[in-house]
Amino acid sequence: MSHINIQTKLGALNLQVQASFASEIIIISGENGAGKTSLLRCIAGLQDCAGSILVNEKLWLNSAAGFELATGKRKLGFVWAEEVLLPWLDVAHNIQLGIAQEDKVWLRQVCEQLEISHLLKRTPAMLSTGEAQRVSLARAIYGKPSMLLLDEPFSAQAPDIRARLRQVLKAMQQTLAIPLLMISHDTEDAKALAGQHWRMREGKLLLNANKSSRPMVHIP
Repeated sequence: MSHINIQTKLGALNLQVQASFASEIIIISGENGAGKTSLLRCIAGLQDCAGSILVNEKLWLNSAAGFELATGKRKLGFVWAEEVLLPWLDVAHNIQLGIAQEDKVWLRQVCEQLEISHLLKRTPAMLSTGEAQRVSLARAIYGKPSMLLLDEPFSAQAPDIRARLRQVLKAMQQTLAIPLLMISHDTEDAKALAGQHWRMREGKLLLNANKSSRPMVHIP
């Protein structure tokens, strides 16, 4: 199990989130400014925050004890809304960036599933917005992370591709057996993917529509 207990003030935003989850897909929705991206950045260690984070029984944050695990040691995969690929590297090298041990079989599987195998030798300047977004998603998945944090990862996809990607993402999450937190405003994403659906407003978690009806755990 994993637990988040964040209670911190970020500028005008008072972020208060307490939740528990397993290796499942969590869809996060809410209006602009609700704190969705701030929450993901806190989990990633990219935003200073107060509270505690425990992922798969491994402590990432305990601000009361002065402990914070560095972002690089959390072994995260993430896609941000304004993800930037390195323009001087081709797609294959962008995907494998920072990974010490190359896995050609896994790379082929990921690229085939995300429909980008034909793009591997192209540079980012040669990609459409949707293609670049799928490359960013491939990079996040290829490293076999301990958790995936995705901020609107399908926003630039055509409806037919988006429908296929939902199934691909669900299958890959199950293969990796990791928690996946995904910001989305698309109700179809929640219907197809969500083990839990977190709705946020003004930094607070308003409703956890969990398909299994497991109650949220509040951490002292």
